[in-house]
Amino acid sequence: MAESHLTMLPRPEDRFIFHITDIENLPSILDAGGLLSDAVMSQRDPTIIGHSHIKQRRLTQIRVPSCGDRYVGEFLPFYFCPRSPMLYTINLGNTGRTPGCQKTIVHLVSRVRDAITLGEPWAVSDGNAGAFHTTFDSTLQFIDDLDWPAIEATSWAANRHQKQAEFLFAGLFPWTALHEVGCYDPVAAEAVTTIITNQNHRPRVTVRRDWYY
Repeated sequence: MAESHLTMLPRPEDRFIFHITDIENLPSILDAGGLLSDAVMSQRDPTIIGHSHIKQRRLTQIRVPSCGDRYVGEFLPFYFCPRSPMLYTINLGNTGRTPGCQKTIVHLVSRVRDAITLGEPWAVSDGNAGAFHTTFDSTLQFIDDLDWPAIEATSWAANRHQKQAEFLFAGLFPWTALHEVGCYDPVAAEAVTTIITNQNHRPRVTVRRDWYY
């Protein structure tokens, strides 16, 4: 029975990856043709949803040895799950936003295989990439070896670090590589649909209340 269960696990390249951002950022994402790293976005004026001091640490202190020692902030971050601990802390108001702000945050969804076929450098962290004790690698096996029970858990207080494992992508992640925009409620979904209505590529817009707190 155990072997049968293991054969049903997704291959690393089939794993979903999730990037969270505010709906207000979608027009600039579309103008750019896709998603950009914090290193690039810091030169612009995005609606920031995370901790500024952690973003700065990722930009200037923590490096990714498997990708030429680049700083973490030079990569676009994805989680391997929705309803992340970061979304939780943002929604509480701990990053300076109004408590309950998750209603305007969307999950932009792709897959590992869609990212790696783009030909840009990429890496994976075994936990929060903004923590100094995190390990990085750039192999599919490393993805397979992540703590998937922690990543997929709905109760994660004891495994917060592991749940925040990240897929890191260097360069522009094209809008066309996204296949879903998960939203808090129909109001958010309608707003997203209006923003992307004139795009040649329109990812599926869904209401995913279970992806939120």
